[in-house]
Amino acid sequence: MSFTATRWGQLLKTKRMPAGEKPPTAADCYRFVLSQPAIDVCMSGARTVEQMRDNLAGFESGPMTEAELERMRRIGDFVHGHGRT
Repeated sequence: MSFTATRWGQLLKTKRMPAGEKPPTAADCYRFVLSQPAIDVCMSGARTVEQMRDNLAGFESGPMTEAELERMRRIGDFVHGHGRT
């Protein structure tokens, strides 16, 4: 089970992205988590009906491709290491 797939919203912020990289959507983050073999459930904290619909559309897209996974890993590595000394 997973939660905070958006890293408390940090993965959705343009200013947190590597140079030239567009931030993923919340649905992208949920798809990434659910593409991991060890994860069966990912909690979604949608604030509106529209957000929930977007998230569900992402879930219906199925697992990410290898290219999509690599992009998410690159973003995650950058965000995780951002500001560390």
